Amino acid sequence: MARSGSSAAVVRLAQLRWIDAGGLLTAMALYGAVAEASSFERAVAVQSAGAEVYLTALIMLGITLTHAVIVPLDVRATFWLSSACCAIGVAAAYLVSLVSVPPELLAAKPWLPANQAIFVSVWALLAVTVSSIAARIIHGLQQRVRDANEIGQYVLEERIGEGGMGVVYLARHALLRRPTAVKLLPPQRAGEQAVRRFEQEVRLTSALTHPNTISIFDFGRTPEGVFYYAMEYLDGLTLEDLVAHAGPQPPARVVHILKQVCGSLSEAHESGLIHRDIKPANLMLCVRGRVPDQIKVLDFGLVKEFTAPADVGLSVDGALLGTPAYLAPESILDPRRSDGRADLYALGAVGYYLLVGEPVFESRTLVEACVQHLHNAPVPPSQRMAGPIPAALEQLVLCCLAKAPEARPASALEPLRLLDEAVDAAQWKRGDAERWWRERAPEVARAVKLGRQQGSTPGPRTIAVALDRRAEG
Repeated sequence: MARSGSSAAVVRLAQLRWIDAGGLLTAMALYGAVAEASSFERAVAVQSAGAEVYLTALIMLGITLTHAVIVPLDVRATFWLSSACCAIGVAAAYLVSLVSVPPELLAAKPWLPANQAIFVSVWALLAVTVSSIAARIIHGLQQRVRDANEIGQYVLEERIGEGGMGVVYLARHALLRRPTAVKLLPPQRAGEQAVRRFEQEVRLTSALTHPNTISIFDFGRTPEGVFYYAMEYLDGLTLEDLVAHAGPQPPARVVHILKQVCGSLSEAHESGLIHRDIKPANLMLCVRGRVPDQIKVLDFGLVKEFTAPADVGLSVDGALLGTPAYLAPESILDPRRSDGRADLYALGAVGYYLLVGEPVFESRTLVEACVQHLHNAPVPPSQRMAGPIPAALEQLVLCCLAKAPEARPASALEPLRLLDEAVDAAQWKRGDAERWWRERAPEVARAVKLGRQQGSTPGPRTIAVALDRRAEG
């Protein structure tokens, strides 16, 4: 289907070019005929004949040049079309001169029409040359724009997001025609340490296969050293967008969401990985395989192998990695000693945010946020929300938000089990999800899209790929 659609587009483009060329040539011929007729009525002297020729030549050649600049054609097509138009202009100039010159003068000097035609031919040659040069420059720039929009086998179409570790573009695979998300590490962030961490993100994330973890398709570097990787494109809403535009979520839906996040984290933790940046903006709610309310865990940009020795090249002593509103206390005190339980703290903060519609702690500065995570006890969600909340769900959220890591669940499997067994009253059925996506999702999506457009960059970009610099796994 994609191939037939592409062929149809090519056919339509060819038809439009033939229509454009035919229309231009017809307009030139009609103008020449009108000029000839009007010149016959106004011609009274040789000076009038010369003025008619000059006016005809200038207007027709101006049309040729304007068309070459406005209508995007390659050099060969522009050359032949401009030559045809100028030939009509030369013929019109000859006929205008022939009609405008008084008969007695034409009998004395029969070479005058040919002289005028040769004069116009010089200008026509200049017009064809300038048109061809303009087409070469414009067509070359268009080709460079198209080239700049490609990265490997992917064509970048628009920017759809930006995180701490790179910019994400909506892209299209050149052969498969499937939508893809391509993440680039911008040159201004492309220090050696940043590039190595970006490569580590791809290598570690691509090893995960849980259905609630985003899938990685490809990765590499451009000749300019810009690192990129391609992943599945998700047409959905982040939990941050969901709460911002739809408010606090029903407890049953919160349970449904947290269970999926726990599943993804469970595989990552068992593989020796911690995410370190679990937050609503990194959790995408979407419809996959016609199943609504599917969660995808995104952006493993701060991921760390906690079973492997620390790599001093990838972390900096004293660096605070993560998002302040979702940082575990131990991640503030000593990020190097964080383990999977730091992700569970962030999971509890996400659940709290979904239930209440606001973060666990309100803070205006990084220092204030850190102090609150270290010393302040969270207000129970039931005291900040209007509707009822299952006691088991609230207990689990507060347990995940415990200050001491050992007071939290030991692994992501434990809250997953508790959500399965202890929160029986909160059941988010498929019918509920389908109804929400049918009735509410379009409105929320429009609001989110409007907000993204205000910060998006127009148009696609083209980037070449240096396959010889592809990182080895």
